[in-house]
Amino acid sequence: NPKLMVAGAVHEGMLERARAHGGNVDYRHADAMAEGALLALGDPGSFDAVVSNMAIMDMESIEPMVAASSRLLTPAGRFVFSTLHPAFNSGDVRPTVELDPEGSTTEIYSVKVSSYSRSSVGKGVAIPGQPVEQWYFHRPLWMILEPFFDHGFALDGLEEPLVGLKHEKPGTPGYVYTQLPGVLVARLRRTI
Repeated sequence: NPKLMVAGAVHEGMLERARAHGGNVDYRHADAMAEGALLALGDPGSFDAVVSNMAIMDMESIEPMVAASSRLLTPAGRFVFSTLHPAFNSGDVRPTVELDPEGSTTEIYSVKVSSYSRSSVGKGVAIPGQPVEQWYFHRPLWMILEPFFDHGFALDGLEEPLVGLKHEKPGTPGYVYTQLPGVLVARLRRTI
């Protein structure tokens, strides 16, 4: 039976919902930014995969998660993460919609990127109506991947899905993510 570790922001209530679905999965909770807590989840080489779903941009440091994953994964283990796309949907980025400059009614969707290459920290809203803003930690792609490379991982899969089609309406700034990827998904494999 394959063993999977899910890393990132997981609430105990979310784990209870997952457990209710049954199956041959052992769910455990640990702080993804505490290497020791993660290492306590299993013996070295005891996990086939680690998944971090939409959490990296919420984490002040990803180094502890990557270091622990490197030790916990089997030699052929893989780490898969999804995150806000660092070029199009994090940092100082503004989605825009404008009319075609030739005067037609064609709408043009784009993003205005004011900074990308340096890391930044700020608060924002993930879901409209949430009661409190949350912290976001922008890192350019090389800063996201560097800890993985430092711990013996190689990038062997990358996707940039378009995710807004079901949730955004034409004429709204969020509709830009039907044209540009708002999310980045990567797969890394252990090389040592």
